[in-house]
Amino acid sequence: MHDSGCGRSPPILDDRPDPCDTAAQPLAPYSYDVTPSSADLEENGTTSWRLTPGLRRWRAAFVLAVLAAAALVVTDLVLARSARLRMAESSMVLRHAATAQALLWKTEAAIRRVALLGDQAPAPEARALREGMLEELATLDRLSATSTEHRGHLDSIRVAVERWDAVVLTPVLAGAPLTRQLALEGTASFDQVALHFDEFIEAQAAHREAALRDLGRIADLGPIVVLTALLVIIAAFHRVSERLVLESEHARTQQAQLAAQATEMEQQALQVEQQATMLEEQTAELEHRIEEQHETNRLLEETGAYLDSAVESAPIGVGFLDRELRFVRVNEALAAINGRSGASHVGRSVDEVAPGVAAAITAVLTRVLRTGVPEADVAIEGSVEAGASPRQWRLTCYPLRSKGRPPIGVGVMVLDVTERTLLEEQLRQSQKMEAVGRLAGGIAHDFNNVLTIIQSYAELLAVELPQGAEGHGELRAIRTAADRAAALARQLLAFSRREVVIPKVLDAHELLRGMHGILERLLRQGIELRMDLDPAPRLIRADAGQIEQVVLNLAINAVHAMRDGGTLTIATREVPSNALPRGTPEQRAFAISVTDTGTGMSVDTQRRLFEPFFTTKPAGEGTGLGLATAYAIVQAADGVIRAESELGKGSRFDVILPLRADADREPDTRPSPHNGMQAARAGETILLVEDEPAIRQALSRVLSGHGYRVIEASNGGEALRVAEETPGEIDLMLTDVMMPGIGGKELVQRLLVTRSSTRVILMSGYTDDELLRQDLGDARYMFLQKPFAARQAVAAVREMLDAD
Repeated sequence: MHDSGCGRSPPILDDRPDPCDTAAQPLAPYSYDVTPSSADLEENGTTSWRLTPGLRRWRAAFVLAVLAAAALVVTDLVLARSARLRMAESSMVLRHAATAQALLWKTEAAIRRVALLGDQAPAPEARALREGMLEELATLDRLSATSTEHRGHLDSIRVAVERWDAVVLTPVLAGAPLTRQLALEGTASFDQVALHFDEFIEAQAAHREAALRDLGRIADLGPIVVLTALLVIIAAFHRVSERLVLESEHARTQQAQLAAQATEMEQQALQVEQQATMLEEQTAELEHRIEEQHETNRLLEETGAYLDSAVESAPIGVGFLDRELRFVRVNEALAAINGRSGASHVGRSVDEVAPGVAAAITAVLTRVLRTGVPEADVAIEGSVEAGASPRQWRLTCYPLRSKGRPPIGVGVMVLDVTERTLLEEQLRQSQKMEAVGRLAGGIAHDFNNVLTIIQSYAELLAVELPQGAEGHGELRAIRTAADRAAALARQLLAFSRREVVIPKVLDAHELLRGMHGILERLLRQGIELRMDLDPAPRLIRADAGQIEQVVLNLAINAVHAMRDGGTLTIATREVPSNALPRGTPEQRAFAISVTDTGTGMSVDTQRRLFEPFFTTKPAGEGTGLGLATAYAIVQAADGVIRAESELGKGSRFDVILPLRADADREPDTRPSPHNGMQAARAGETILLVEDEPAIRQALSRVLSGHGYRVIEASNGGEALRVAEETPGEIDLMLTDVMMPGIGGKELVQRLLVTRSSTRVILMSGYTDDELLRQDLGDARYMFLQKPFAARQAVAAVREMLDAD
């Protein structure tokens, strides 16, 4: 039965008479009115009104989420930039403070020359240095204008400088005589200035370190901020996509209803042309909107795939667990950390995938799930599986929330920091070794000067005393003690890398075979020496004496560990090149192994093996420098030293060095001092430059006694003046390297401009001048390492004068 449409409201868009109104128009046979009623239009209009504002609301929510994520990233960048600016400001203040401090010391040195020598020539220099220091202080005032703490330090420095100026600088520059009271007050006031400078620089260094730590923390939080922003965007996309899917389903329902209406309109097309046209337009509009919805769904799918790729490609481990603390999803990085595939994690607990660290991680996950409070940067240490190597991780956990509901799970981020922690520990150890090395080098320098005096005068006394006279025994004891002290000083120099060494390509097997006799004399009864060396040569580039010292130190320690007897084995073998430190260009490596069957070492002892002054020997039996010295020597030769030991099973030390090709052999053309005591030839003149009076007097007495004409100078400036005033040739200059004012290296360069034929012997307790090490390859140069005996100095002079 067909519906004629009677009883409904008149059509809105049709101007024709109502077919139900029989008074206006007779009822035509087979005429049907299916024009939509006002109720139908009102229903469709309501649906359209609900769709558009909903999309607008969720679009606004998505925009807010993106803006919030961007704000987090921008805030992190702003904080990082602020920390960098603070660090740059601190670095600039430190640089100007160091410059001002250096000018202070130079001013004090110039004032001392004026006061001690009574010569006003350096006075202009002192004034200029003082003005430079005050300019640097003014610069520091400008840089620290906003810092109350820095202003306090600078005011203290300025007050101390003004007091020093009033007490010493002005009187001395005015020609006031140097009195004891003036010297004491000057020293005290200068110490106050230096102390305030040190405090200021220390405070600035601490400020810079604080800025550096802040920058490090911000850098650590950077990935977390970015990941948080990504999660916020993911959550917003998820909510928008859900809303769009719901509205898409509603739109499809609408489309089906309209299609049914369109079928009915086709059957009644003759009667409802206007209504059919309107419905066709509505259908076309809906189809267009459906196409747009399809495009939106496609974009959402692409965005979801992009976000999935972002999680999978993250360089840190990312995972999600449900309320039962079972994995729902993990990325490839976290799967690699646990040593399992990503699929094998799903549905499993932490106990099942990482039993070695499950207790610590589960405790954190439980707290986060219970409290809903994230926990960041939690340190986890251990092994994922039993028996695996221990690792270190940083764990961040956060609750997965649904709006208005308790957490539905926990998200985790895991960062492996094992290598970074190891590098930080190596950096701290390197800095500690460098600090102790500088201290050891400074001590050895002064110690060697004293030993040179002792050895020289002991030898002079031994020569001058008649044979068999009383005192020869005491002199021998003095010389023996000095030799032992010299050996200790050489260890300090080798450890601190201040000893001048001339490395060359040599055969390690030939060197070790030559040590066989020395090593046998080290052994106690019940200890057997075995040497397992290849017959083929193995070439290395190193200083032969230093390599011998490394092997001797290791052998001495091995003998000490075998108090009840045993076997000491010296063996060599070729090892893979990856055993060398990173950056070593050589492709082959060579290991010298020193193995004993002694008591072995504990793990704690092995961790501190190469620390300076660490020893397990009783008091008086060791200095704790043997292994530290060996470590420094091997590292300087581009090698590495390793130890393996177990309590009760002995120890093995491997010294790994880069191998050289046979073509790298090089002749040793430098003259070397010997023990001869030849007399001088007629007219040979020596310029002796040494700032230590006792050493200068002893050497002058020895050289004069052998027939040389000796001209003395106490510093570089005096040596240049004496050389200019001396007529005739100066055959040789014997000079110390480390002197106040003009040092030995600068003195040699300036003297050879006018006296190019003069031979040079440099002497020092230590030096870290790389240019000096290069010059020692020249035949015109020789180096005497303090301490040395008088006969060594005479032999070196003769050797140098006789060299071609």
